[in-house]
Amino acid sequence: MSDQGSRAEVSITASEAEQIRQVLGDLDYDPAGSSAYIGELRRRVYSGFPERLVRLLEVIKSSNSAAYAYLVVDNLPIDSGVRGSPQFGETGRQFKDGVLSENLLAALGAAIGEPYSISHEGLELVNNLTPHKHTRNDYTGLGSEVELDFHIENAAQAFMPEGDTSPLALLLLGLRAAPEGEGRGPFTRVADARLALARLSDEDLEALYGRNFIIRVPYRWRGATPTPRDNTDLSPVLSGPLELPRVTVAFYPDMVLPVNQRARTALENFHREVRAVSEAIDIKPGRLVFVNNRFALHSRDSFVPSFDSNDRAYRWVQRIMVTTNLWNFRSFGKRQERVFDPFLLPRASEPVRSRNADARQPALSEQA
Repeated sequence: MSDQGSRAEVSITASEAEQIRQVLGDLDYDPAGSSAYIGELRRRVYSGFPERLVRLLEVIKSSNSAAYAYLVVDNLPIDSGVRGSPQFGETGRQFKDGVLSENLLAALGAAIGEPYSISHEGLELVNNLTPHKHTRNDYTGLGSEVELDFHIENAAQAFMPEGDTSPLALLLLGLRAAPEGEGRGPFTRVADARLALARLSDEDLEALYGRNFIIRVPYRWRGATPTPRDNTDLSPVLSGPLELPRVTVAFYPDMVLPVNQRARTALENFHREVRAVSEAIDIKPGRLVFVNNRFALHSRDSFVPSFDSNDRAYRWVQRIMVTTNLWNFRSFGKRQERVFDPFLLPRASEPVRSRNADARQPALSEQA
């Protein structure tokens, strides 16, 4: 393993890859993410995964100043027979032999925390990120011809009234790439915010720590229940100690609105330094990238995608999102057990009594 402080690179050996394949190969993938499935994944990780990979997963969960911003893991086993790529709403199982990649992402997510999905990001626990022709100008993982500038995933969700529903981490796994001569896919770029913040002035830091910014909700979240809103109240984009900060920012257009020139200058300086310290990563087949969404920002270059003879995109990356617990998602409805829909209200097991209804009931002393 190569460890460079804020990041690490791990190369899985052939024997370790076969070990992982054996551990997960006979398990049915549950796209709903049932409790039984998640529990079985955890059992298999801790009883059968290579020991050094298990140790690394435990390090990821640490809260000390040596915490990784991101990891790159190479040579992971993935399914054979990849023969296309899914569009939104289609399952990846149609386009390859097996569900090893889904099980692998879900297993790593379950070992780190609580894996989940948001229904407008993907209708299964594991999301499929492939470029679509009709969404090429969208600022999402399904777009292509616009740059997804550096951002914390769902940054505004950290300040919503129902609780923080931004991810703890993202896991991205490459499954398919364009053949030689068809043009490379885009780079994913990752930056440790701690390195960028160390290059800023005290004045910039003071502005970033202040409630000087309105953070807009990603457009696919706008109008979500139970508290429809398009942006946060005045909020900081930086909180916590500099060695382990919480960053809540998105640098693609009009996502963060500074309230004055001092805040605008600090935000521009932060953006410049994030770009300066970033690393470009090609998420090729068998390569996994772990992004610590608390203080690692990521971006994706704009690109012109290539398609096979069936009009299926060559680029296919799978993703799973991980949170510390699922409590804050209780205000959302569900499409499946771990696939939450913020546009649906949760099903109530019984009618909710209003304060007025309670007020009409006699007090215990009156009933006696």
